[in-house]
Amino acid sequence: MTAPASWAGNLETAAGEHHIEWELDEEFQWGANCSPAAVEEPCIHQDERGIFYRGRLGLIEIEAEPPLAHLELVDVVIDLGHIEGLPRGMAGAWVEINLKPEKIRVYPYEI
Repeated sequence: MTAPASWAGNLETAAGEHHIEWELDEEFQWGANCSPAAVEEPCIHQDERGIFYRGRLGLIEIEAEPPLAHLELVDVVIDLGHIEGLPRGMAGAWVEINLKPEKIRVYPYEI
């Protein structure tokens, strides 16, 4: 799985293998840039509309309105923050989020 993202670390240390932290700089709204996934398997893909991430939706602070959300993508967890208009009972559901490449940053750290 590959997708373009802005490198937010030191460019001199870009070579080599790194763990990364994802930052998705977007306000998520159910039905607009976050929706149910038609396929239940993790994926990152790109088309002319943007970058799509598909994974399981994790929720914490469920009593908060809206709750804090994260996307579980294989062995990676990406914090999403709040998703406006999220229907109840969505914890663990397969979802797809859509972003423009300029809204994606990665912060590396060496392994």
